Amino acid sequence: MITEMDRVKMIIAEGAKKGLALSKFIDTQINEFKQSDSFKEMIEGSKYFKNDGDIKKKKRIFINEKGQKEVAPHLKNYQLKHPIIYKMINQKAGYLLRKKPTIKQVIGKDEEEDLNYKEILKGIFNNKMHKRLKYTLIEAVKRGIGWWQLYIDEDGDLKVRLRYATRIIPLWQDEEHEILDAVIMTYEVEVYTSATEKEKRTKVEYWDLDGVRYYIYDGSNLIEDVEEVEKKKDLVIKRDTEGTSILAHFKIGDTLHIWKKIPFVYFKYNGDEMPLIHLLKTLIDCYDELCSKTADSIYDAPDGVNIVKNYQDEAGSFQKNLATYNTVFLDEDGEYDRKNIEINIDAFKSFIEQLRKDIYEGGSGVDTQSEKFGTHESGVALKQLYADLDLDCSNIETEFKSSLEYFMFFYDNWVEMTQGKDYTAKEVEFIFNKTMTVNEKELIENCKNSIGMISNQSITEHHPWVSDSEDEMKKMKKEQEEEMKQQEGEYDKMIKELKNTNTDNSTNKDGAKVGDK
Repeated sequence: MITEMDRVKMIIAEGAKKGLALSKFIDTQINEFKQSDSFKEMIEGSKYFKNDGDIKKKKRIFINEKGQKEVAPHLKNYQLKHPIIYKMINQKAGYLLRKKPTIKQVIGKDEEEDLNYKEILKGIFNNKMHKRLKYTLIEAVKRGIGWWQLYIDEDGDLKVRLRYATRIIPLWQDEEHEILDAVIMTYEVEVYTSATEKEKRTKVEYWDLDGVRYYIYDGSNLIEDVEEVEKKKDLVIKRDTEGTSILAHFKIGDTLHIWKKIPFVYFKYNGDEMPLIHLLKTLIDCYDELCSKTADSIYDAPDGVNIVKNYQDEAGSFQKNLATYNTVFLDEDGEYDRKNIEINIDAFKSFIEQLRKDIYEGGSGVDTQSEKFGTHESGVALKQLYADLDLDCSNIETEFKSSLEYFMFFYDNWVEMTQGKDYTAKEVEFIFNKTMTVNEKELIENCKNSIGMISNQSITEHHPWVSDSEDEMKKMKKEQEEEMKQQEGEYDKMIKELKNTNTDNSTNKDGAKVGDK
């Protein structure tokens, strides 16, 4: 079976023979990606996250005298947008990543080396990385997948950039989409065409295990980005069969380096790379449209329904005059009246409540407007309320743990190159500290009842007031040591006082010791 990478290598090696150059192959992949349903859903997911749904296309229309649809110019046209996608995605991000993930380093035989590695880990998994991970989750849920690009900065430090999925075209080696053979990245820049004029141009980077190639679109043609190559000429390794320069992934000192894996880390919302909007678009569109049309009806209700007698012109002309001028033109014998209409609010309320339930069930969220929210006080009831959100976030957690393990390959590789230490065999576990509304009194009581049954660390990890169990254990240890010192000081003081008392009691009134003759 020929993999994608085999096909790419064949194009590089025998492009001229096969009649398909690598640049043409890349151009084809870009066009196919931008025409795909996945790309369209990525765009939609981003739009709905910004509360910019299809309800903005809603218009109030009428049928004119020719039987054609026309926009009613004066009728009220509500376009009610509900930021449910925004709320639901942030709810998942807050539930899973409100607290910084805990990095659990397994201590082995060489305790000093393990502790050194643990300190190194803390240096990169800081608050900034926590924020990036949270934004990555948001990106993954709204577009199906998020990306990190790894690079080495001018100081030789490993850095990470969050890349939008709409700019990344992965070439997978396997059907499970777990192994990358190459990555195509596109982005727009402004290029000066003269001293005063500039235009937007699309740049392309092609990353594989040979290095990286830089391209730019000249009209519809994808050509080598000579200016970019010139800027990074100290990274050029060789030229391929097409004559395009291949550059090293990075440089440390005077040494050029190539990563052993493609330096892009994927973070999936789910195994199918399916964005949340795929599940909810039709439901949210219905919710927005139904609310908007009901608002229109309530606004129009006082005007009621038209009743016309002995009107000579066509009904279409009447409707047009009414929609355009809000006026009716009658003959002498004509008669016009309006009847009020009643809106069945109860039916609307019943349907919209069920629709809202369907949205939150389909999106695995917690509806804070639900009558259940706020009435469930016990821990079991709260867990049931959060069950769908917890299940969805547990699936995200599984995907993200796998991605972080993939990231650790590059991190360990970088440490080995810069510090000469091999930590690849070290075991690291990422623990996501989920956050939900809890019954604190019940949890604290359970913690108290667990003393003596399980370790203090496990109890501390589940206490509702503790955000970092490791830090809390250090504080507790410090307090215990201070308390011990205080007790020792009081004990020493008591012994000293006791000795002084005994000395005083052994001396007579004249200052002579008892027993002296």
